[in-house]
Amino acid sequence: MHHVIERWRALETGARRYLLHLAILTLSLSFVALYYNLAVLALGYSRGFLGILQTVTQAVAALLSLPLWLGVQRLGLRTAIAVSVALYAAGILLFAAFPQAALLVCSAALMGMASVLMQVTAAPLMMRLSDDATRDYLFSASAAVAIGLSGVGNLSAGFLADALGRALGVPADSGVTYRAVFAIAGVGVLASLPPLLLICEPGRAPALSSPESAATPTDADALFDGALPWLGCARQWLKRLPAPLRALLRRPALVAKLLLPPFLISWGAALLIPYLNLYFHERFGLDNRALGALFAGFDIATGLASLTGPALAARLGKMRTVAVTRAIGVPLLLILGAASDLWLAIAAALARVVAFNMAAPLYDAYAMEQTEESARPFMIGLLGAAYSAGFLVAPLISTFVQERYGFGPLFAATATLYALSVVVTWWFFGKER
Repeated sequence: MHHVIERWRALETGARRYLLHLAILTLSLSFVALYYNLAVLALGYSRGFLGILQTVTQAVAALLSLPLWLGVQRLGLRTAIAVSVALYAAGILLFAAFPQAALLVCSAALMGMASVLMQVTAAPLMMRLSDDATRDYLFSASAAVAIGLSGVGNLSAGFLADALGRALGVPADSGVTYRAVFAIAGVGVLASLPPLLLICEPGRAPALSSPESAATPTDADALFDGALPWLGCARQWLKRLPAPLRALLRRPALVAKLLLPPFLISWGAALLIPYLNLYFHERFGLDNRALGALFAGFDIATGLASLTGPALAARLGKMRTVAVTRAIGVPLLLILGAASDLWLAIAAALARVVAFNMAAPLYDAYAMEQTEESARPFMIGLLGAAYSAGFLVAPLISTFVQERYGFGPLFAATATLYALSVVVTWWFFGKER
């Protein structure tokens, strides 16, 4: 505990304000995350429509990624995150006020835009708000805050739904109750803006000292002319790309290696993880309050565990830690899918989510360290796109499988894809310390 307090004091004021913003935002968004699937079904829509909404969110994020990444360069990191918060609030409040099908699609699109903006700006802003001594702690602390406060939000959401149901004179699992919860969540999202706007965004940090990062735009032009002669006339087009994109293209092998593991994870996650609340609700009959308590326990445990990531990374290295911890989570996922006893399922789910996610911030920190400052929003955006790729199609596949075969095949497919991501992570980065 003393070590954690010392690290907290070492953070700059801007970093602490960012963590406060993140705490309020996460607490509010957790209400939506817990009840989104249940709310759509409670409003009378089918699982197929639920899959469409999940796909729309990710498709909009994918289609608008490049324009939004370019917009970040003009807006600045802090302003871009503020815009993301406004889009989240608009999407959530639209869901609460107008639950017609067409407007629910618009709501999903707004939240997709918000998510991609948050993805491309959060990590680069944390890089500016930290230095070599505090970087791993800030990334891990942000994950701990996000996951831990999500857990607190999940726990609170169960009681909030019950209280609102009684106040409105409707069942706690009705569409009206869920809409009221979403209205409160939308206001909470807006409440995260003040600490964010109080951050004084630092100037750009010096570029990394590696030879690749130190290359100038002229070096990049020479690379397109000499090292890539097979590009032909495409060389002139590539030279017109923004400088940050050209910086990434100077290291295509590294970029590809960094993107493949999250790409595999995205397909596995999209098949199953968004529907775990439905799995526990339908298989074990858990109500709103029990679901809230369950997912709160998952998030709080993962948040606390993520603080141990830097200590493991100091011994094993960042990417070895990622590979080892995620490998432990694969068999636990299979136990969760096979369990017929509620407490065994809870134990397996808790251990799996802790093991698989505790080192996730280290992956982002490693990717940021390997990327020069101007290209970091693009790199984190590509990582976000890789993590989201499976959600373009897999939710529709998942709802089809759920209706006809149940959750069994989904657990098997997700475990296989997660295992492949572990193998390629170790293959690409296991030698690095």
